[in-house]
Formats: sequence, C-alpha cells, structure tokens
Amino acid sequence: MRRTVLVTTLIFIAILAVLGGGAWFFFQNYQYYSTDDAQVTGPMLTVSSPAAGQLNTLSVKLGDKVTSGQILGTVTAPPVAGATGATSKATATVVNITSPIAGTIVQVPAVQGQMVAPGVGLVEVADLSNLTVTAYVDEGALRNVKVDQSVDVTVDAYSGTTYSGHVQQIVQATAGSFSLLPTSDPTSGNFTKVSQRVPVIISLDGIGSNDLVPGLSAEVTIHLH
Repeated sequence: MRRTVLVTTLIFIAILAVLGGGAWFFFQNYQYYSTDDAQVTGPMLTVSSPAAGQLNTLSVKLGDKVTSGQILGTVTAPPVAGATGATSKATATVVNITSPIAGTIVQVPAVQGQMVAPGVGLVEVADLSNLTVTAYVDEGALRNVKVDQSVDVTVDAYSGTTYSGHVQQIVQATAGSFSLLPTSDPTSGNFTKVSQRVPVIISLDGIGSNDLVPGLSAEVTIHLH
C-alpha cells in the first residue's frame, strides 16, 4: 500500500515538473528572445590616399584621438607635364589627408615615405563613442521584435557586466542579402529552405568604464512583452 502511494506521489511530482518546465519554457519564449549571434559594432571608416604620390608625412599612430577634418598626413604628388610635355617649371603638389569623422585611430597599415595610389587605405578611424550592438534574429521571431524594446546585453570580454539598451533599428534585409557568395543556385533545380536571419541594431544606454571596441562577441536578450 505504502509503495503504491509512493509511486503515485512520484508520478504526480514528475507530471508537475514536466508541466512546470513547459510553462517556464513557454513564458521565457513569450517574454524574451535571446541570441548569442551578436557583436559590438560602430562607425569605422578607411581614410584613403586622395592622390598618387609619396606619403610624405603621417602624423598619427594607433590609439590617437582625432577630430573631424584633422590633418593626418600629406601626400606629395609628382609634377604634371604641361601641354608641351615640359615639367622643368612644374612643382610637386602637396595634398592633405584629413579624417572624415572624430574618433580613434584603430589601424595604420601605411608607412611614412611609401608610394601610394588613389584609394589605397592609409589609416582606419573608429568612432568609439557611438557603439551599438548588431544581433541577428531568426526570421520566425522577427514579428515580435519592435523598435524601442528593452534589451539586456552581455559582452564575452566582460561577462560579469550586463548592459542595458534598446532596439534602435531593424534592418530591412536579411544578413544573407549582403553575402558575397550566394547561398543557393536557382539554376540547379534543387532548393533547400534555410532559416534566414535579420540584423537588428541595438543602442546601448551606457558602457561604464569598460573598454568596448567593435567586433567583440555579445549576447542579447530582447524583452518582447
């Protein structure tokens, strides 16, 4: 008799555990959407050589703070021959290289004194004061994601810190649309449906004293309801 009661009790507890787990799972999926397919992003621009010539000066290095319009260096372009082909009286032209934005120098692939061509990248400038997080949301969950929803963000580099933020923008294209290589061949006659992901831009309310930089891996939890 006691054994029967014990077995019945255990079965009842197991059923309650399953129901409770199912209810918790449903509640979590109703209230939140979480993904670890996210990373810290921010405005980053390549400053290129405006002319062909010699990189005569380069006055910045990694980590330097620059302002918009600040001169980063100069390129000395060779004299241009006139209509008669004479260059003896022509003078070399010095062209300034300026930063298009205020930010921090995060890469300097160029070396002072080298010869450069138009469009060759000289330095990389990132605006670290305007960082965001880009998360990739499954298309099946996209209908529940709205602009201004609250978001909790953790960054792998600072796993003990949770940042608060808000959904700033839902990109109007899937991540696969920006791929250089197509994900399927429409001429082959074979089709495999693949769940698509949509980039969602999340603004951060603040980063405290942590040194966040573009490219760091992150995990986000969007408050859906």
